[in-house]
Formats: sequence, structure tokens, C-alpha cells
Amino acid sequence: MSIFKKLLGRNRTEAPRLDKPKTHFAFVLLEGAALPSADRVLESFQNFSHGRHSLIINSDGSVQSDEGEESRFLSLMIDKVGAAFLALMPVPVPNGEAEAYAPLSVGSFSEKSELKSHAAHILVSLMVSEETAPLDGLTAFTSLLASILEVTDSVGVYWGNAGAAHTRKFFLSIASEADIIPRFMLWNGVSRSAERGKRMSLLSHGMGQLGLPDLYLVFDAKEAGAHFFRLFDLLAYVANRGEAIPAGDTIGASEDERVAVEYVPSPADSSRIVWKVSL
Repeated sequence: MSIFKKLLGRNRTEAPRLDKPKTHFAFVLLEGAALPSADRVLESFQNFSHGRHSLIINSDGSVQSDEGEESRFLSLMIDKVGAAFLALMPVPVPNGEAEAYAPLSVGSFSEKSELKSHAAHILVSLMVSEETAPLDGLTAFTSLLASILEVTDSVGVYWGNAGAAHTRKFFLSIASEADIIPRFMLWNGVSRSAERGKRMSLLSHGMGQLGLPDLYLVFDAKEAGAHFFRLFDLLAYVANRGEAIPAGDTIGASEDERVAVEYVPSPADSSRIVWKVSL
């Protein structure tokens, strides 16, 4: 082995070890402050789960705060996945945070409509069991969010750990598909950037929800359309693999294509390590 190869191997960054999250949460954005009935959520969930999961009602009620204002909540259980909780917040998400993440939604790349203003929101959380596979837990949580969106006066979903805020129309259209792969467009906000030499890049922002690093994909700008879909194919591949691809390993769409995987600081946050693929 040459000195160059020894130095390269010694200095390369390895795949980060990330904890697999035990809780998922997001905010369903509402035009009016009202929590849906448990029965309506249950009925809608059956359509979006596509037979993968079953939803069970635990309780439905109200509590009185110290100020005497009614606070609504709903407790649910997704069978063999975990416990879910819905809490109505009769105010918008503070500081315009939801609106700030709307441009990172894949839906914003093509939709003419923007995220509408909201007056209230529902905090939705899911605590997954230790036995639940990360991909299964995130799939079930997506079905739950879609069912709440469908049966409420909603305008969209602000999903902080996905790095995006999606419109109601986009979220429901993706979640209604039986295939899981399109859901990666809900689980990941995507930022775009120009690179040197007439190249561009796409960066995912939500793979930490699966205990995996995000992907930094660099390619010729003239091939942006094809590589946009390739981003999600690669994300789905590593998610089904269940672990990060080792640094130095190669990937390819064919037997002849061999592209090396490397790990670098994220261009959006240097404290995070992402896997980079240059096509």
C-alpha cells in the first residue's frame, strides 16, 4: 500500500454512530382550534396505514388548566408500535417557525400554493417501543399524521425533525400512496445549493429519525431532474439496509457505476456529519 493510501485511510471520516429515536413528534397546523374525534381519526388511519398497522383508542377527554381554560387531548395506541398523544394548542407555532421551514418541503419545489397561515396547532407525539424497527415506527407515525390532517381543519404539518413544513395537499397526496418510498419526501426536508463547476447539490434533513446520517448529493446541474429522484432512492436504500454505508464503499445504479461514499461535515451545520456522494 502506498504512503498516499495510508494517509487517506488514516484521515478519512467514518460514518457517525447515531441513536435511534424513541419518540417522534410534529405539529398539525390548524385554521381553527379544534381536536378531532377519536372515531374519525381511527377511520381515516385505516386508509393511510394500508393494512400495516392498527390504531386503538385509549382515552378522549378534557382537563382544566390553572387559568380555567379547557385543554383538549387524545390518547391512542398503534398496535405493536407504541403510544401516541395529541394535544390541542389554541395558538400558532411561535416565532413563525413553521413558515420558515416551508421552503425546504419537496412540495414547495413544484407547488404554486404556499403554506397557509394557521391559528392553532395539535402537538402529535409517538413513543415507539424498543422492539419496533425505526422504519416501521416512522411509517406508522406518518399514517397517524395523515389521518389527523384529513379529519381536521388543517393547512399542513410542521415536522421539525424532518426539517420541513408540508402543505396539507402535498402531505396527503404522498401518504395516500401504498409504497413507502415516496414517504421519504415527507420525512426529509431538502435544501438545494450551487456548487463549483456548474454543479449543484441536494442535502436531506431528516434521516436522523431513522438513526442514520443525512445525504449530501453533488451532481452536474444539467442533470438535476434525474438526480432529484436518485436522492430518495439512495435514502430508501440505506434505510432498508438499516445502517450507514461504510466510508470508502461504493454504490452505483449499474454494475459499471462505482461511486465512493465519503463522510464530511454538513454544509448546513458543520457539527453534523453527512454522507457525500459525488456523481
